Amino acid sequence: MAALVPRADELRPGTAIPRWVRLLPLVALGIGIVTQVLSRDPLHAGIAVTVVPLLAAFVLGPGWTALISAIAFALLAAPLPFTEGFDLVDMFVVSIIFITAVSISWARQRFEAGLVTLFSVSQAAQRAVLPELPERVGDLACAGVYHSAQRGARIGGDLFDVRPSPFGVRMILGDVQGHGLEAVGTASMVLSVFHEAILDEAELGGVAWRLERRMLEDARHGYVPELFVSVLLAEFAEETGEVRLLSCGHPPPLLLRGERVEEVDLKPAPVLGLRLADPVRPNGIASVAFGEEDTLLAFSDGLVEARDEDGNYYPLAHHLDGLVVPSPQRLVEFVWDDAERFAARMEDDVSILAITRVARSARRLTQEM
Repeated sequence: MAALVPRADELRPGTAIPRWVRLLPLVALGIGIVTQVLSRDPLHAGIAVTVVPLLAAFVLGPGWTALISAIAFALLAAPLPFTEGFDLVDMFVVSIIFITAVSISWARQRFEAGLVTLFSVSQAAQRAVLPELPERVGDLACAGVYHSAQRGARIGGDLFDVRPSPFGVRMILGDVQGHGLEAVGTASMVLSVFHEAILDEAELGGVAWRLERRMLEDARHGYVPELFVSVLLAEFAEETGEVRLLSCGHPPPLLLRGERVEEVDLKPAPVLGLRLADPVRPNGIASVAFGEEDTLLAFSDGLVEARDEDGNYYPLAHHLDGLVVPSPQRLVEFVWDDAERFAARMEDDVSILAITRVARSARRLTQEM
């Protein structure tokens, strides 16, 4: 499955504060009550009690903050024995502080509600650009991971998907020029066209032609910005035990066979959207043997362009040499963790996609289960 983001309930701002932190204002209020009752110095004890609703405003809702404020106000206004109560001016100032605390809590809760809505929209946009990969598509096991180069962003200009078609299981991994919402819109459009084209086009060149034609047409009418996209297309044919590959300006993938790592020799066509000529059906399709337990590892150039402190590029193939792939999911997790340890900086989005042809024995075992 695609490792994209944690679950929404793990990141929802309104539930992110630990429960023990939420209990602190109540504990502080209890301590304040005891201090106010027993102290012979109402000024200092009253100041301590006054602070409690302000603390509550940052961790509790307006209802609880108002309740704590009311209890604290009653305590400060009560004529306690052995102490001198606050005068009218003091109580007026205290009331303003408590009203401010309730207002802060209300505004904070509204802000958190907006963050929850924004996060939900972000998740929906991410599913449109990076749909959750199924664990299996036909006889293929799949896994993908994406990390945005833009701090705080959950989506960017990368896209990938694996879908069945009448011509075999087909894969796309693309990288839109730039970042931000413009790149996201183009990536979403490219992915939607891919989903449609793979049902009609018998050749990968036809799929690439459809993608570029739609990009140019939408850019001409202003629906998407004039950006270019590098894509890697793959078609997995079960009957021949091959994978057909077409690169439009995209880095060639790696093939992992046992403990050996091979870089596929591709002659890439130009990236899509350059507007140098009318869209054509690219040639240069490579057919490579892809047997049982073989793994195709595709990635965006943000991965191999990551650099260490000395300016050296990340040597992906070297780091995978001798590695036995336990599963596509474990592979993409290993590659990302390894690249993160290596790189001093990553200036581009990173997408990693691993696809393994499952052995027939494993397929039968899965079916029996």
